[in-house]
Amino acid sequence: MKRRIIILGIDGLEYNLVEEWDLKYLKQTSHVKTNLSDFEVIVTPPIWASMLTGKKIQEIEQPFIKRMRFIANKGNITQVKTPWYTKLGAKILPLTIRRRLGDTITKLLVPDPFKTTYDYLLRTKKYKTIFDYFERTWTNGVPSYGRNVSTPEIKAAMTEAIKGNLKPLVEYAMKTYEQDKKALFKALNEDYELIFWYTPFLDEISHFLIKKKLKLMNIYFDLNKLVKKVSERLNENDVLYIISDHGMEPIPDDPRGGNHSDHGFFSSNTGELIEKPQDLFKLVVSKSPKIKF
Repeated sequence: MKRRIIILGIDGLEYNLVEEWDLKYLKQTSHVKTNLSDFEVIVTPPIWASMLTGKKIQEIEQPFIKRMRFIANKGNITQVKTPWYTKLGAKILPLTIRRRLGDTITKLLVPDPFKTTYDYLLRTKKYKTIFDYFERTWTNGVPSYGRNVSTPEIKAAMTEAIKGNLKPLVEYAMKTYEQDKKALFKALNEDYELIFWYTPFLDEISHFLIKKKLKLMNIYFDLNKLVKKVSERLNENDVLYIISDHGMEPIPDDPRGGNHSDHGFFSSNTGELIEKPQDLFKLVVSKSPKIKF
C-alpha cells in the first residue's frame, strides 16, 4: 500500500500545555519545541510559508516587520528594534491605544500585511512548495498558500472580545474548527499522497483564553481526540506530522490576555524531529518519489 503523508497544522498550539496535560496523541512517538529565532516577527504567515518552502520569505515577513515598528515590543512576538518614538509612546500610552495608532499609521504607509501575503506563494509561484513534489496533494489552505486568517468576520469578533464579549469569537472559531474537521476527514477518504490540513481556530481563541486554562484545557483535549481519530485511519506506512507556527503565553498588559510565544510545536509518529519550522520542507520532500537527497 502506498504511503501517505498527513500534516496537521494547528495554529497557536502551545508546547508547554501539551506537556502539562500530557496529551499523548498530540505528542505521538516524538515531539519537540521548535526554534523560531530566525524570525524577526513571530506572526502566522511568514512561519507557515517557511514550512512550505524550506526558507524564510522576505516578501512575506517584511510587511509585518514594518507594522511592528509602530508597536512597542511586548512579550516574544518580535525581535524588531523598537524606534525611539514607540518607546516614548510605550511610557505614556496604553497598549490598546498604541495598537490602534500602529494600525492607523500602517494603513497609511503599507497595505494590510495579511491581505497582501495570504496567497503570496500561490499567486506569484515564485517559490517551489512541498506540493510541487507530489502528484496528488490536498490542502484546505495554509497562510501564504490561500488561507486568510484575518478576515473582516474574525476582526469584528476579536473587536467584540476585546470589549469583553467573547461569544461571537468563540462561535466563529468553533464553527471554523468544525468546518476544517469535516474537510480533513473527507480528504482522508480520498487517494492523496500528501495532505496538509490547517486550522486557525486555536490561535483565535487562545489569545483570550490563555489565562482561563480550564476552558482552554477542554479544547486541547478535543484536539487530542481528533488526532486519535486521525491515527486510527492511518495505514501501516502512513506518516503523521503535527506542527504549529507558535504557541501562546499570557501577557499582563495585552487587552486580549495573551500573545504568541517564542516557540512552536512539532511531533511525528515516525520518531523524526525538526529544529525549526522551515525544516519541515526537507523532511517532507525527502519522502517524495520525485526527488532524492
